[in-house]
Amino acid sequence: MTFNAKVYADTRNISREKWLELRRNGIGGSEASAIMGLNPYSSPLHVYMDKIGKGKEEEPNEAMIQGTDLEGYVAERFTRDTGMKVRKVNRILQHPEYPWMLANIDREVVGLNAGLECKTTSPFSKFKFDDGEINPHYYWQSMHYMAVTGAERWFVAVLVLGKAFHVFEIKRDESAIQRLFEAEMAFWESNVIPKVPPLPTGNEADDEAIAAIYPVGNDDEEEAADVSDLENILNLRDLTMKRRDELDAEIKEYDQQIKMALGTNQRGFSTTWKINWTNTSTSRVDAKLLRQKYPQIAEEVTKTTTGRRFSVAKMKEEQ
Repeated sequence: MTFNAKVYADTRNISREKWLELRRNGIGGSEASAIMGLNPYSSPLHVYMDKIGKGKEEEPNEAMIQGTDLEGYVAERFTRDTGMKVRKVNRILQHPEYPWMLANIDREVVGLNAGLECKTTSPFSKFKFDDGEINPHYYWQSMHYMAVTGAERWFVAVLVLGKAFHVFEIKRDESAIQRLFEAEMAFWESNVIPKVPPLPTGNEADDEAIAAIYPVGNDDEEEAADVSDLENILNLRDLTMKRRDELDAEIKEYDQQIKMALGTNQRGFSTTWKINWTNTSTSRVDAKLLRQKYPQIAEEVTKTTTGRRFSVAKMKEEQ
């Protein structure tokens, strides 16, 4: 192995559970973009919950399963298309100075101080790979791996299922690595070690994390939190809600004008837009009627879920 990194663990004969446990002892490349705030499916708070052992373990979906199954093909295709040979690295690597920086890389490129990340993605991806656009998640993952290994460059091979195969070369950028290092170090030392959750960012993954931290509320109706220090945030929220209502009304007005123009037509076209206003029909169970006519069946098929309802309302001013 040509990389300037320590071997943290051999992964050839360990279970998935053990691998997940080892990952919690540091920050991996797949988490770099989340810590940088550039991953729409994860966030610093989401990563934090995983590191303290309270995250919700995600069951592999079909896209993840195919990505794993096709990793070998992507690596072979990379060699076929570029002539560069690659070698699998069955180890979790560790930064020589900062033990919380870990890397579980797909391949190292033989004879070069470089690595390869193998990706499989949908043909409906929003990224314009044909124009050289690269997913920020891939970019920061590669920067993280170069920070850990000391590599000079990282290749990303992207298989767009049934459509195309792309190879990107990402060169080492010291300023980008420094930004990433500072963000990861602050996250590890200010959040993970002292177990202080980072602030949420508005990412949908934060909803899941917050629900895991505070799954149920105190049943004591008399107990209430003093959130006077959030007065500014509450005021900003109120202003934002009003702006959203104004924008929703504006969008609705545009939609109404478009519908008037379509009339009884279900489709419409302009130079750059396609509009659908199609006929639909929906069916639903009348829960009230079901309980009245078939109470036993209603009870058998009723599923109760627990959660917390969130609302914000302005206090009434005293007269």
